[in-house]
Amino acid sequence: MAKSDEQNVIMMGAINQNANDLSGTTSNSSSRIRGIRYIILVSTLLCLASIMSNIVTFNFTVLCISPQYGKELSHANQANDQRCTRVTLDESNYRESARNASHEGYSKDDRTIIFSSTAVGALLTVIFVTQALQYFGLRIIFFVSGMLTAITTMLVPLAVAQNGIVYFVILRVCQGISFTICMPTTGAVTSTWASLKQNGLFISTLSSFSQLAAVFTMATSGKLCTSSFGWPAVYYLHAGISFIAFAVWVLLYRNQPAEHPLVNEIELEEINRGRSTATMLSAAKKHQKIPYLAILATPAIWGIWAAAIGDLMTLQLIHTFSPQYIREILGYSVEHTGFSAALPVLVQFLFKIFAGYSSDKLHILSETAKLRLYNSIALGISAFFLIILAFLPQGYPLTGVILLTLATSMYGFNGAGFNKCATLVSRQYSAFVLGHIQILWCIAMLLSPILVNALIGEGTIYDWRFIFLLHAFFSLITNVYFCFVAASDAAWWTDDERVKACMRSGDSFWWWKGEPQKI
Repeated sequence: MAKSDEQNVIMMGAINQNANDLSGTTSNSSSRIRGIRYIILVSTLLCLASIMSNIVTFNFTVLCISPQYGKELSHANQANDQRCTRVTLDESNYRESARNASHEGYSKDDRTIIFSSTAVGALLTVIFVTQALQYFGLRIIFFVSGMLTAITTMLVPLAVAQNGIVYFVILRVCQGISFTICMPTTGAVTSTWASLKQNGLFISTLSSFSQLAAVFTMATSGKLCTSSFGWPAVYYLHAGISFIAFAVWVLLYRNQPAEHPLVNEIELEEINRGRSTATMLSAAKKHQKIPYLAILATPAIWGIWAAAIGDLMTLQLIHTFSPQYIREILGYSVEHTGFSAALPVLVQFLFKIFAGYSSDKLHILSETAKLRLYNSIALGISAFFLIILAFLPQGYPLTGVILLTLATSMYGFNGAGFNKCATLVSRQYSAFVLGHIQILWCIAMLLSPILVNALIGEGTIYDWRFIFLLHAFFSLITNVYFCFVAASDAAWWTDDERVKACMRSGDSFWWWKGEPQKI
């Protein structure tokens, strides 16, 4: 296997050295597609969004779902088993209850448990999934995760029909397990399929999956919940989309561009241009040996993780609780809440794509300066709008939606901030570094519902004011630390030969001793 990997890298290097001769080598590439990496980019984005959408469904359907539906359906099933002559649940009552049930159907404690259960599932398996990724490759692990989220989402209406929340919580835990793969996938696809000049575009596009998911889910859920189909249709629709998206993806994707039957030599050269032979050799290895201590001793990595938790805590607040804020404080109906909650995230999605593209094209600033600028826009300016929103008096619903939109959309610049910094610094180990962002995301998913429900009290505007101010302050502090330690050059431990030489010499990896000398 190692010998085969080295041969692949030698072939890549030969392609890089003979780029000028590639225009004439069309005999064996005429049947291949140039730009297959963009098709893979879009397909991966849709799959990532599908996983997130299946989790976000409850964030909105909590407004219209009710365990009363489950009790009625359970009684109907029992009556049918006992061959009773009358069934207490008819079709019209079922649809009416699905349309009109409020979020008050679940107690505050039940909602907290259901919200947090996905984070529990993710935290329990994130290390295992990250290690499995190194051994089995992204294609297998990501596809299995997709099938898991599709099946569990399809079973949610049946779980709600049971007494209690146990079955529902189990399914949410399984959704959390599938969610574990998202950020490692973002890093793996970017480091493998993006050229160095398109790093910002790829990482921004792929990391926008949560925004794309929220836009689609909130918009469609509002319509379906108030339609004749009722809230169960939300889960069936999302499950069907997941099955289709992952079936297409597994047919398209390969773990290495050189292995893809549709990638021609020109595109392969574009992807690998500027990469060192050592980096490509390490990336081609199926079982990478990760330099854990060296990574953990890098200040820029800690800055990335600090900015990530500051970003994710606030985004989790917005994605999870903005429908509740819009309905209870701003006073919108359930149907209009869906659109109002989706609008800020839609603008954020567009800003994220713009940030990634503009970051790659902006040449008047150094790469490190761009990372600091875009991250400060994401965490700094958004915090400013959150502070204004915190002091907005009740009775200004349109102004509230505008401020929420501005605060949320600014976070779209994070794709060209700490996310891009992670791929530039860690290169072939991006999946590992972004995998730890996945852990932080899981922690945010776990803590956010607990923290907000503990602080929200009676749900007054003053409770929301404190919550917004707390998150704004946290974003500002973490951004300052990131700007202090941010870097854009590949870390020395991305060169396997330097790592091996350092280990042979018995030198330590701690940053205050400086980087090992090049060999």
